[in-house]
Amino acid sequence: MFTKEELLVIRDAFKVADDHYMKVMEDNMNNKNIMVSYNRKQKKLWMVQNKLNKLIEETK
Repeated sequence: MFTKEELLVIRDAFKVADDHYMKVMEDNMNNKNIMVSYNRKQKKLWMVQNKLNKLIEETK
């Protein structure tokens, strides 16, 4: 599957994406459509991050 180092790189990439989503939502507080869209994307990202954290714990 993946090595622990590869999983850590993926986790860092997810953090960058999460920061991007937060910035876009902060910049578009008045646009409800963009807020809802990025909120849904961020929730999916959080679910993947949780699964990834479990995988990292299992590889220890």
